[in-house]
Order: sequence, then C-alpha cells, then structure tokens
Amino acid sequence: GHVEGGRAHRQRLGVQTRYYLPQGSRWLFYAAATGDLLRNPNPAEALPLGGDNGLRGYPLRYQNGTRRALFTLEERFHTDLFPLRLYRVGGAVFLDVGRAWGGDAANSGNAGWLRNAGFGLRFFSVRTAFSNVLHIDLAFPLDPDAGIKRVQLLVKTKASF
Repeated sequence: GHVEGGRAHRQRLGVQTRYYLPQGSRWLFYAAATGDLLRNPNPAEALPLGGDNGLRGYPLRYQNGTRRALFTLEERFHTDLFPLRLYRVGGAVFLDVGRAWGGDAANSGNAGWLRNAGFGLRFFSVRTAFSNVLHIDLAFPLDPDAGIKRVQLLVKTKASF
C-alpha cells in the first residue's frame, strides 16, 4: 500500500502456505492455501479469480472482490520422457476451490464458492537460463453457470512446476 495525505491507500495483505509430500521417486502431492485482502482500493482495482489467477476451470477474472481465498490440491508426476533432449515431461491432476468477494466490483456470475478439477502436462525447458515450465491444462468447472464453457484450456509459462 501507500500513504497519501495522511491516509493509507491500496493496502494489500496476502498470505500463502504450501505443502509438499514426496510419494516415491516420480510422484509428489502438493497442497496450497492462499488468502488476500485489499483495503481502500482504487475504484477500478480488485482481486481477480479465474483462469490464470487460480480456478483454472473458469474464465479469466470470473470473480472479483476485495477479498480472495484459494485452495489447491495437486498430484504431480514426472516421467523419463526427454524429447529432442530439450524438455523434461511431467503432469498433474488438480482440484481448485476458491472465491473472491466484497467491494464495489460485484460478481456478475456465481458469487459463491467455485470448484474445478482437471489435469495437465508440464514441459520443463532444460536449455534456457530461466528454467521456464510450460503448463498446458484442461480444467472442468464443477458448478458452472449456463454461460461457462464445460472445458477450459489454459496454456502459460511459469518459473516452477
């Protein structure tokens, strides 16, 4: 946040916890819980949820608010595949549960808790300096509204699995 004229603006507090449990040489269980709070935001500012901001089974910025909670469970696996000696291949099966609420940016769709499940492939680049990981996920909303597609395809890069 920042202070202007003796008043605090755009205060943001976030907390996240992650848990990793190896299950053999190729399998890893991952769990994460994230919470965010935004106080005194600018009129157009909100905490988005959906698409690449969590809840992979819903469209980008499907929910917005001044409060956000997200829980993720994943079972990750690594393979011996090493195509063209450029990429290591892995995958994940996941479940996301979350909600964004509060503030002036009212949710036009479902304003309650949302859930999705899905699976995806991970391609680890071993030839780049930044070790980028390509994520290709298919996610399925478990409580979709009529206007939501039954399958969401997400493609993005991250610095980690």
